[in-house]
Amino acid sequence: MVIAVGMFLLNGFDPAAAQTPAQNERPRYGGILKRHGFEPVSLGYPATMTAQTDGQQSSVCLETLFRFNEKSEIIPLLATDWKADAKSKTITLTLRKGVTFQDGTAFNAKVCKWNIDKFREGKRKELSHVASVDVLDDFTVRLNLSTFDNVIISHLTHDAGRMISQAAYEKNGQVWCEKNPVGTGPFQFVSWQKDVMIKWKRFDGYWDGKPYLDGIEMIKNADPVADIMSLKSGERHLLSVEPKDAKALEGDSRFTVLTPPEGLVATLAGNSKDPKSPFADIRVRQAVSHAIDMEAMSKAFGYGYYKPMNQWAQPGSWAFNTSVKGYPYDPAKAKQLLAAAGYPNGFKTNLHYFAMLPMYTDEMTAVQQYLKQVGIDATLDGAPRPRYAEMASLAKGWDGMIRMQSFWKPDVLAQVSGWMSQGGTEFSEVIRPPELLELYDRATQAVDSSSKKKLTQDLMMMWTDKYCLATFFPMQTLTMVKSKKLHDDLFGVVPYQYHSPKAWLSE
Repeated sequence: MVIAVGMFLLNGFDPAAAQTPAQNERPRYGGILKRHGFEPVSLGYPATMTAQTDGQQSSVCLETLFRFNEKSEIIPLLATDWKADAKSKTITLTLRKGVTFQDGTAFNAKVCKWNIDKFREGKRKELSHVASVDVLDDFTVRLNLSTFDNVIISHLTHDAGRMISQAAYEKNGQVWCEKNPVGTGPFQFVSWQKDVMIKWKRFDGYWDGKPYLDGIEMIKNADPVADIMSLKSGERHLLSVEPKDAKALEGDSRFTVLTPPEGLVATLAGNSKDPKSPFADIRVRQAVSHAIDMEAMSKAFGYGYYKPMNQWAQPGSWAFNTSVKGYPYDPAKAKQLLAAAGYPNGFKTNLHYFAMLPMYTDEMTAVQQYLKQVGIDATLDGAPRPRYAEMASLAKGWDGMIRMQSFWKPDVLAQVSGWMSQGGTEFSEVIRPPELLELYDRATQAVDSSSKKKLTQDLMMMWTDKYCLATFFPMQTLTMVKSKKLHDDLFGVVPYQYHSPKAWLSE
């Protein structure tokens, strides 16, 4: 049985979607790919990868059990198939033979089990329903589930499925692995110069044939003007840019502007769990949503690349609920709701956000002005990653409001598992109505595509129209500009910025 794009396949792969590229000879030109990068938290130990960009950068070295193709369908990588049995609550994985880690050790079922167990020890939510892992033979493992979970295969396309060398860990320890990744991928770690660059070299022992490129340099974006100058001069081949800069480069024949299928889904959420907080009242949460003109925000900051959102699911995806109404811009309505909630003169609060990029501060400043117009006086707090992670990801909490954000995933249930699931620890200051948690569980336990689709769409409706748990920003596509000298790389086509080992550079 084959289920729709991004959803769960009970009986493994659709053969038409599961083809892997055949090995072929390296083209004439390899070269060093010079591309953008971000400062990681953990580069080589999946359980401590707390930023989306950690996995994106390490994926050239640390491969996952599965990955997505150009249609956002799950296809093989280090695993070649799976079988799920909802009745017995098991998922059986068949692993690829002939794969070697970059330290010369073999990838097999024993190492796969060790990796999954290590990830579970990290208390990450993704594999919380995995009760144990059995090795059935050298290339078969079975996940025994406490509760059937149809999202697990999606999680295995990301950090939960990222395989590292057990031998390297046992020799050097976790802290060393975090800074020195050892995987099965087409590129081998060379060096990491903090806040400057991460270097990789070609791994000639790669199981799918030698990669074409000689190496990759991931250069941290620093000054936008200098970064764009380096792109125009040919010093860089791929650059992540703000939408306004992407728009300015659209007419340059040397480059292609990329709008990947994924993007940043961001919301504005109050600490509604605190009964003394203004945001414990749904009328205040609704007032915030009515107070901000998200259409104008999309045009002002997105330059045509952003997509309006009123729920976690992306428009056009299987999970998107077309019946969700949301809260259109209406400042008069916002003032009425605040008055009815007991705040006719508004109130003061804080607005926390991750100050990763300058444009985030610009956006939050615009939000601050919208809120001020209806009487909510918000003090901006642009937090660096460690402090933001403490507030958002480590369940330390926050006062006032916070900009919640996550990267889109083909299965929206995987995207929101950290705060919509039982025991979720992310953004824990947002209330979790029992019926919402129960509905999320039913959606993840569904054994057929139609049931999962309906329950997920009901979840989107409940989050927005019934409880107004957060205000949705436009989906922020991560615009990138690519040199036309870079070929067959799959950037901007495959989710998670997957890097194809078949990428090459022409002269």
